[in-house]
Amino acid sequence: MNKLLYTIGLALTFSLGVMAQDTVNGIVKDPSGKPLSGVKVSKVGEFRNNSVTDNSGTFSLVLEEGDFIELNYADVVMKRVRVTGNAMSITLDSKRDATVDMGFLKRTEETQTQSATAIYADFLEKNATSPSRVNNAFFGLLSGLHLTQNTGWNANAGMNIRGRGGLSGGSPLVLVDGFQRGLTNMTLEEIESVQVLKDGAATALWGARGANGVILINTKRGVYNSFDIDVNYRHGFELPINTPEMSDAYTYAMAQNEALYYDGLPLQYTKSQLEQYKHGTQPYFYPNVSWFEEGTRNFSENNQFNIMMRGGGKRVRYMALLDYKNKFGLLNEDYTHYSDRYNSQIRTYELDLRINLDVDITSSTKMKFGLYGIIGEDKRPNTGIDAIFQNLYKVPAAAFPIKTLNDNWGSNTLFKMNPIAAIADVGYVQENRRLLEADMRFTQDLSMFLKGLNAEVAVAYDNSATFQEIGSKTYKYEVSYLSDAGLPVSETFGTDSKMQVSKSELSAQFIRASVEAKLNYDRAFGAHQLSASAVYRQDMEEPLGLNDSYYRQNAMGFVGYNYDNRYMVDVVGNYYGTSVLLKGDKFRFYPAVSAGWNIANEAFLKDASNLDLLKIRASWGRSATDGLEYGLGNYFWTSSGNYPFGESMASVGGLKEQKLPMRHLDLETADKYNVGIDVRLWKNFTATAEMYFDHRTNILVENNKVSSILGVTPAQENIGEVKSRGLELSLGWNGQVKDFKYYANANWALNDSEVVENGQAYQPYDYLYTKGHKVGQLFGLEAIGYFNDEEDIANSPEQTFSVVRPGDVKYKDQNGDKKIDSEDRVAIGKSTTVPEMYYGLNLGFEYKGFGVDMVFNGISGLTKQLNVANVHQPLRNGNTNIATWYLKDKVRWTETTKETANVPRLSTLSNENNYQASTQWIEDGSFFKLRNLNVYYNLPQKWVRKMKMDKLQIYAKAQNVFSIDKIDYFNCEDIALGYPDVFSVCLGLNINF
Repeated sequence: MNKLLYTIGLALTFSLGVMAQDTVNGIVKDPSGKPLSGVKVSKVGEFRNNSVTDNSGTFSLVLEEGDFIELNYADVVMKRVRVTGNAMSITLDSKRDATVDMGFLKRTEETQTQSATAIYADFLEKNATSPSRVNNAFFGLLSGLHLTQNTGWNANAGMNIRGRGGLSGGSPLVLVDGFQRGLTNMTLEEIESVQVLKDGAATALWGARGANGVILINTKRGVYNSFDIDVNYRHGFELPINTPEMSDAYTYAMAQNEALYYDGLPLQYTKSQLEQYKHGTQPYFYPNVSWFEEGTRNFSENNQFNIMMRGGGKRVRYMALLDYKNKFGLLNEDYTHYSDRYNSQIRTYELDLRINLDVDITSSTKMKFGLYGIIGEDKRPNTGIDAIFQNLYKVPAAAFPIKTLNDNWGSNTLFKMNPIAAIADVGYVQENRRLLEADMRFTQDLSMFLKGLNAEVAVAYDNSATFQEIGSKTYKYEVSYLSDAGLPVSETFGTDSKMQVSKSELSAQFIRASVEAKLNYDRAFGAHQLSASAVYRQDMEEPLGLNDSYYRQNAMGFVGYNYDNRYMVDVVGNYYGTSVLLKGDKFRFYPAVSAGWNIANEAFLKDASNLDLLKIRASWGRSATDGLEYGLGNYFWTSSGNYPFGESMASVGGLKEQKLPMRHLDLETADKYNVGIDVRLWKNFTATAEMYFDHRTNILVENNKVSSILGVTPAQENIGEVKSRGLELSLGWNGQVKDFKYYANANWALNDSEVVENGQAYQPYDYLYTKGHKVGQLFGLEAIGYFNDEEDIANSPEQTFSVVRPGDVKYKDQNGDKKIDSEDRVAIGKSTTVPEMYYGLNLGFEYKGFGVDMVFNGISGLTKQLNVANVHQPLRNGNTNIATWYLKDKVRWTETTKETANVPRLSTLSNENNYQASTQWIEDGSFFKLRNLNVYYNLPQKWVRKMKMDKLQIYAKAQNVFSIDKIDYFNCEDIALGYPDVFSVCLGLNINF
């Protein structure tokens, strides 16, 4: 009887529950009213109750009034809506409802309380500042992200988020699909979104790796009920720009004689020899070789082709992208093909494959899988790439011919090499790269046990290896000249050896692995939304080499509460351990809290129809960086010379303490505070303003305050401290007038910092302390002119760096001790590493298929040093060249120009005095650049449909278009001689089916 009553009661309860539910039918549209297919609609907290919109954008779910549903399109657009009836019409906006992914939690622009900036595929594909190298693609696009261009073959930009924070480089953590991975080989077309995590509330999620900020990239995933093929091809050209012009042979010889004259040394070239160089009548003995022009060509080429297939059915989604690219260098093909056995042109070939697969195994079990593989090959001459170009600049035009009369490579007894032979006749280096990255995540709905509960398990494994093969040979060179009697004299050196090919060996490798378990709770009821997660994660990173492996482990919990999309709070607690800390003291706790108030959703603003978003938010959070060396807590011993021992007084080697160990080691810790306001008006205007403060403590520094009386190098200490603060502003506007579409986005950031403590030793004068100044503040001497004559030298304070002569730089005696030395260095210029202001401007329009996009970027408040050999330091040590910068662009000191000179005299000596860090050799590093220019045309749809296509676009892109700056002959961001800075242009075709 009891069993019967229990069964009847259970049936009645179930019936009442069913009666309370009803079928809800809905349609999902984009802002233009077009139905959206492939949107997954699920009940919040119970994702097994789901439906996918069909081609008409409709869905059907069994729900109760008051339930919340979540709309998800390709994991990048997400929106939550409260059920208010049996029929619903929902607009899903790819811009307003775009997901901001912070790794362990996701928010939208409306609900995020953290400081995080994001851009998405459609914007990136138009405005990326590099079409083939993702590291260089984000200049001026993301508020708070500062990129510094580095010149060189396949050089990557330096990245910083909100300055450097501490005293070191401050590179951010880079994640791809939630795991630490590199950007170098990625393809633009595979990127769905880029998020920059800036404040403490976002970076606390990453514990001991988040202090310098986080860049999180998500790759594209499939779309339900769709099939799409996208084909891209581009052919590019790179042209060298900003290259110093080196002097011809006659000009060099004249300058060399001038330098020797002012050094008080015998002249090197007679009048007869100068005439020979001037007229070039005997090029084998009086050559005039433009080494750079001889060793390079006018442009290089590159190609990239990729095809992407993206789509899915009712339960499976997929994205697969195959990409091939090649790139060739600027070396003169006449010399790279010098040997019949090999081609020494700098070049790279690469084939990439990415596959992303999402499977709904059951309605309550989901699997996400990602696979990425690379096969690559790089080749170059058996001379370092930068060394090749440095040789082309370093050797004077008058030094020796490329080839002698006897068809040997030319050289002399000073250089003992030939820049062209170093390209053509030294063999080659070939590197074969392979990379495999894989990850898998399972998500299980557990709402049958507790509504809102689900669990995730994820694993990732990455493996990379590079094998190097070297073909090496030597060449014979000839030193030839005319004797005093005018007869040819020559002598050969070296040997013309056969090429020896080494066995291919492993030159680089790393293995990374991660395991993650996560328990989530997500409920929405009435006006309340509550989410919570508990996470356990382990990461391992093992590169090739000793003491370079890192092992990390953390347990984390976070809770989020949202009341009626008006009041939002997120709380994080992260207990994080890292292997670099000392035994028994591996873990630290990183908390964070953030809150937001969306005033636009308050009742008193319900009539403000043009105001979509007005949100104030504030946050505090703690994170750290664990990029430390191992062994800081260990004793190490080193050789200490010999001492006599025993009756025989034999000499025996001894040991001494190398450095005292640290008894307590901590991590550089960042406490970050942030206040921001987000505004969206008239549906097409957005604005964000933020103030931030970053307080770094426990920075590991050398403690130079300990007296040398100790007799041993003291241990490093976590006593460094830096305070940084700044402002950020982002503005965006997009609109359409009939067929004319346009947009404008701008971001601006102001940064300031103060070094509170850096372990600097006691200084006799306050102006010598680097504390109290900006991070990267330059210190040097104050140049006050040039010595006019020996009397001027005798009446001036003694300059202790080297013997001075008339025409040398004169410095200010800061402390009045009648002596110029290291105690006269003061703060000069500004920081050399962190600009005070950084900004970007993106403009674009489209009219009837024709469009233009532009990306401008600039900085101010940065000092650059001019200290490049052969250009700013010409003829130095007798084995360097001279550029026209010193001879034409500047007024060098001579007896006739002493009143107007702005650079010191020429000298063939080391002349340490003239080349001290000083106000003589600094320049304003501000610039304004057009980073990217994209011009495209989309063929009319009526033409495209006839060709069975959805889209056909032809385009031309140019990068590094122009720069307004104060640095001559160099890229103003990277003042160095090496592989040249280039202007890049490519022509491309994009077809979509």
